[in-house]
Amino acid sequence: MYGHENFVLDLSNTNKAMLYKDGRLVFMGDGYRAITMLITNSQDPGPVREKFNAQLTLREKPKFQKDNDIDTLRKEAWEAERLRLEEQNKGKKRR
Repeated sequence: MYGHENFVLDLSNTNKAMLYKDGRLVFMGDGYRAITMLITNSQDPGPVREKFNAQLTLREKPKFQKDNDIDTLRKEAWEAERLRLEEQNKGKKRR
């Protein structure tokens, strides 16, 4: 159980987290989602971020330096797959 402002976050159940506000259940489900809801709705989210830093950074999405980096990676992967298939087909024709 973790209390912050008028919220209580119960992570004792491994299947479902429960977030209470003023003693009333406001969310029951994924623990990461409950933590982010607590951060979003807190007046001072700093202590919550500190407490759950490990969980938050574990689920952080990958960051790319340029907007087109993901497209470049996709093109490279597609090209590598195309070359692999060409090599595979050449081997079948030789047999």
